Amino acid sequence: MGANPLLTMSNSLLIEEALKLIDYIVVSDFFITPTAHYADLFLPASTWLEYDEIHNSGAHTFSVFPRKEVVKIGDTLDDQEVMIRLANRLGMHDAFPWRKHQELTDWMLKGTGLSFEEFCEKRIMTGQARYYAYEKEKHFFPTPSGKLEIYSKTLESMGISPLPIYREPAFSSLSTPQVAEKYPLILIGGVKMGNYFHSEGRQISSLRRGNPDPLVEINPNTAKDLGLSEGDWVWIETPHGRVKMRAKLFNGIAENVVCAQYAWWFPEEAAPEHGWKKSSINLTFGEMDYDPETGSESLKSMLCRIYPAGDK
Repeated sequence: MGANPLLTMSNSLLIEEALKLIDYIVVSDFFITPTAHYADLFLPASTWLEYDEIHNSGAHTFSVFPRKEVVKIGDTLDDQEVMIRLANRLGMHDAFPWRKHQELTDWMLKGTGLSFEEFCEKRIMTGQARYYAYEKEKHFFPTPSGKLEIYSKTLESMGISPLPIYREPAFSSLSTPQVAEKYPLILIGGVKMGNYFHSEGRQISSLRRGNPDPLVEINPNTAKDLGLSEGDWVWIETPHGRVKMRAKLFNGIAENVVCAQYAWWFPEEAAPEHGWKKSSINLTFGEMDYDPETGSESLKSMLCRIYPAGDK
């Protein structure tokens, strides 16, 4: 639901091969994306303007507010309605005792004594924040000591370092000096953009005007050494692949570092790929070392080189 793993997960070509092996894929989304083209069944999803919802602005806030349906376009369903209907078909009535989304909304408001319409008139409900609860509760933090632990006995019991440690990236001038000779720059990938949310929004003209092309930030001194100017199309190449972006000169970045936007695709280009293999920075990350404790990838420290690409 609302996912586009071809664009948002690293080692994208491996993700593509994995999608081809899945027997049956269902995608629920607002638009047809490169990932959606692999779906056996596509479910058009409602946007947040098309259904009633009780919403909070984040998991750590104390306020909730109503979002009321203002328009309905086509035959769409919101994610909650899809899950409730599916649960009913599967006989999961104990876990999902509601028959439709409206019943879920009423259940969420049950303790307030308000109907959804009354909640809409109230506009917001704010709970009582409990500050400094650790002063009153002996085991406020879920640790053996009940305190905020810098030295973690839990990690130590699992054979993991109880203190933060530094590990040299899998690709660096120290780890792989021979690779660094060919790829002297450090690539930071996965950079979010103000105009878009992950891979969303590229087909919305008002957003696209503010960020029409994929950008890679380069220090002006580095760009000068490479013969690059503002707005030039460049190749970003790593040991795993290369993609094309426009150069954006930025004094605030180190001379040995470049910073690339992620999740780029071009809805205006032909299906099914929509040009995602041109500029998706995740194509430059392949098989890598993973953090042994968290499984995280080093998406901020790949080695790369940059050179002119000419016209798009």
